[in-house]
Amino acid sequence: MKIKKINKKQLNSFIRNLIFPIIALTIILLFWVIVSAIKNNPLVLPMPGIVLKRFFILGKEYAFWKSVGATILRSLIAFLISFIFALSVAILSGLVKNFNKIISPIVAFLRAAPTVAVILIIYAFMSTDIMTIVVGFLIAFPIMYSSFYTSISEIDENLKLMAKIYKVNFFRRIFNIYILSISGNIFDTSKATLSLTIKIVIAAEILTSVSPGIGGKIQTAYASFEIEYLLAWTLLAIVLSFVSEFFIGSLKKLVIRWEK
Repeated sequence: MKIKKINKKQLNSFIRNLIFPIIALTIILLFWVIVSAIKNNPLVLPMPGIVLKRFFILGKEYAFWKSVGATILRSLIAFLISFIFALSVAILSGLVKNFNKIISPIVAFLRAAPTVAVILIIYAFMSTDIMTIVVGFLIAFPIMYSSFYTSISEIDENLKLMAKIYKVNFFRRIFNIYILSISGNIFDTSKATLSLTIKIVIAAEILTSVSPGIGGKIQTAYASFEIEYLLAWTLLAIVLSFVSEFFIGSLKKLVIRWEK
């Protein structure tokens, strides 16, 4: 039986992708240990080992999974609504001349609005569950729209003209010319935006003490000054962001293989 030889470039790429994150994580943990040792006060900044122990203990609690599930659900709903709306409006801006001139000021306004102010204003008019989704949408939509529209505006005009001349079906034109042409950008933008949406939803949960939710748990830990608990939930939020980016990145690789 022949053993397949490992490609040298693939091996080097794998080593780089593994070693550099480990080095970065080591630096962060080392910095944390040094600062914690200088402070020498577990009530202010406990050691990483203590926080990690509390982090794994959280997984045994039913309330943990309920809170994590609630935050993930709100984040996914906000992200999917933002994605569909941003892509649809970006394609419409590509099809209809001057439509972007109407949308651009609205997008610029949403992008410039302070996140905390948006959360507090919307909280006055909506229930907490809907509020977190709306806030996530208002932050994610402008980012995705701007990115999608930029990619669409760079599509070759001759390609669009050819589709019109040969009377290509409208939906085939949208999929083959617009969506496939910007597929790489769609995944790259989604990767960063989903991670951001999770952070924004958690921030909204913290400010409004939403329960169940990761943000509500962080707020409870802060109010009771349980630093270990607070850092454990914060670590979970970071892990969720990394997992979301990894998922989108893996999905992109699968789609690229399928296209080939």
